[in-house]
Amino acid sequence: MPDQMSLPGVPGEPALFQPEVVHGRAGQLRGYNLFFALVPLRDDAEHFAQVGAELRRRHGLRGPCLPPQNLHVSLHAVAGYADRIPLSDIDAARAAAARVTWPGSSTFFDRACSFDTAGNNPFVLRCDAQSDDAVTQLREALGDELRRAGLRPKPSRTPHMTLLYDRRLVPEHPIEQTGWVAARFTLILSYQGLGHHQRLGDWPSPDEGSCVRDGQK
Repeated sequence: MPDQMSLPGVPGEPALFQPEVVHGRAGQLRGYNLFFALVPLRDDAEHFAQVGAELRRRHGLRGPCLPPQNLHVSLHAVAGYADRIPLSDIDAARAAAARVTWPGSSTFFDRACSFDTAGNNPFVLRCDAQSDDAVTQLREALGDELRRAGLRPKPSRTPHMTLLYDRRLVPEHPIEQTGWVAARFTLILSYQGLGHHQRLGDWPSPDEGSCVRDGQK
């Protein structure tokens, strides 16, 4: 039985997505952001968190490092919501993602820097040129499908992984190359103000089985 009945000729309320109830998080919920990203596997995420902690110490930064489970390389922002999240947006984003053909790729970082946002500046890892190209190809293919689905994605133009936020600006500098085999992309609902990411779907490459290390999830 439908959740909402409607009279003839009168449209009913659109179906809504029900977010998770998040307990034990400091802060206040300010809304939701829906986006696609490349998300490292657990062991890789722990490694990048360690890299971030070392760079934070080296540069005397004071902002807290993001938790490993929130590290990612953004592809597209899909939509933002104050509270009510139309289920049709989630369904359209999932359907678009399922139509993308993507072989997976190695994603390497060889630089670190701050992005100047005139406030709490992201301190990030930057992809090397080959990884930039691979991420761009996936982003463009996904963007085409999202627009065909009637959505209005906003691409992340500069592939990067944010490690923390800090008022201090760190100039771009080389680091020892580090990376992972990105074998899937993910739809994420971010709970703004709570630092919580809810994963709403993963789309693996056909070769994921040969890319993923044994025992990782």
